[in-house]
Amino acid sequence: MKRFVDPLFEPYSVPYVLARKGSIVVKCPKCQSAAYIGADSNKENIELFCHSCFYRKPMEPDYTYSAAAICTACECWFNESVKDERQFTQKHVHIICPACHTDNIVELHKRESSVWNGSDIRNGRDPFFDQELYFLDYYRGKMVWAVNREHLTYLIDYISANLRERPNSSHVRTASYRLPKYMKEAKNRNDLIRLLQRMQRKK
Repeated sequence: MKRFVDPLFEPYSVPYVLARKGSIVVKCPKCQSAAYIGADSNKENIELFCHSCFYRKPMEPDYTYSAAAICTACECWFNESVKDERQFTQKHVHIICPACHTDNIVELHKRESSVWNGSDIRNGRDPFFDQELYFLDYYRGKMVWAVNREHLTYLIDYISANLRERPNSSHVRTASYRLPKYMKEAKNRNDLIRLLQRMQRKK
């Protein structure tokens, strides 16, 4: 019987991988080989780099825009997000007071968003450059993916285990927390292992 102790926390989540100087492996947008997304030592600048064709792309900064003031009519304070791209180049914008609906002319504030906002894998694509993951396949129409080779090895070890155990800190999430049910069911074990091993042989 193969036993497996599930590691604590979510070591294969995007923020955790990059914070520990790991990489997210995606398909290079230029040559379709394995390309790597990593963070610099300050964990602020994200870059995509391909070792095959030397394609390199830094992540463009993302900004949020807002306008905050005290209404000239009712003296209520408001802080409104500005979504209209036509206003992003203006120093002042028109904001309707949410309390009394008076039109106020307010200074526009521009702030750089954190690179970690919304940093989850969605539909098999990375959250920074929207590239398809390199280790991605389908099992009966359902998506199976890994962020890198370490994650792939973890999935094979977890799925192939007959006995899966939690560490003593039972109230803390483990790495398998977000795995879908079909990846945990014994009836799918052999097929999923074969699929993952085929993904593992990719260069």
